[in-house]
Amino acid sequence: MLLFQIFRCPWFLISVFVPCYGSLQPGFSKLQRGHRLDRKLIQSFTEVSFLDCVIECLVTPRCKSVNYYKGANFCEINYENKTTAETRYMESAGWVYSEKEHWPKELAGACSNSTCGINQTCKHKRYSEDKFFECVLSDCGIPDQKGIDLNTTRREDAIGIHRRIHASCADGYSQSGSGRLICQSNGEWKYDIVCEDIDECKKDPCLNGATCTKTPGSFTCTCDAGWTGIICNKDINECLDNPCHNGGTCSNNDGSFTCTCAGGFTGSLCNEVLPNIALLKPAEQSSTYLEYNASYAVDGIRETNFLVHKCTNTGDADHADAIGQRRARCLRAAYYRAHRIFNANHLWFLWHCHTLLLLMPIENNLTSKSLIDP
Repeated sequence: MLLFQIFRCPWFLISVFVPCYGSLQPGFSKLQRGHRLDRKLIQSFTEVSFLDCVIECLVTPRCKSVNYYKGANFCEINYENKTTAETRYMESAGWVYSEKEHWPKELAGACSNSTCGINQTCKHKRYSEDKFFECVLSDCGIPDQKGIDLNTTRREDAIGIHRRIHASCADGYSQSGSGRLICQSNGEWKYDIVCEDIDECKKDPCLNGATCTKTPGSFTCTCDAGWTGIICNKDINECLDNPCHNGGTCSNNDGSFTCTCAGGFTGSLCNEVLPNIALLKPAEQSSTYLEYNASYAVDGIRETNFLVHKCTNTGDADHADAIGQRRARCLRAAYYRAHRIFNANHLWFLWHCHTLLLLMPIENNLTSKSLIDP
């Protein structure tokens, strides 16, 4: 056996064997009996002992774990372990599973310090004066041709030299060929499969005016406003964000929403005030006084100080103030200035919302200047 050819120390007693290569107890204590890792094979070997199986893994850089069937002395070395391929780790009667890192690297002898590449294995050389090992190709690596799906590999498939695997094309690709891949002696795959990318956008999969963009093996949809989902078939309920202002009622519909505005407001979001409608007053009481316009009365402030609140008057006479029976509605955006107007031989006083406007004579012409500079 390989183990006996590699090592010169006594092998007939385990008590003699262990001191030569360090303790094997950690490796044996972590064996997973009744388990194996499926379909991640590099290579398999027949008629070998369990320790020989472990050594094959130690001298192969790509190997991470082994499966061993004691009844047939059958060994499998894997390029994954139960952590990196959790879904492939399964119960299997009669098998033993073990990981490379649980064993002392000294078991590999001279190969424990080899510089072999990831797709090579270290082989001990006999009767060599210059070196005790050589690196030879072990496998062709994991196939990475565009569009190939390795989830269809069979139980016996492996990536080792002179081995083969069965593959298929992933979703979004059309397949031609048998799907068989053969690992050649030069470490390269011979492919009998071609995977052509399908243009799904030709079938217009995106709904509700969305734009389709082709991607490798798939597609993406860019949805119009109001829609979401992989193919833009799910309506967004915009009413959840309360988009309607000033007491408006939101009604959701496919791809959009509608605001039903409260009295005095208009616009798609009910954020515009109807012309000549005083705030908080019904339309029949909203006539404005003289040239003043209540269309800006949107802030809800019911004050009458023109200088501070920039207000307009309504003529509904619902209460009296010091100047007359007028009611003031304040404006957020409107800005009125008091003026002093000069006209010969006359002095006039006008009140605008408690603001004094002074008229004075000067040079027989009419001029004005603001008493209130902004």
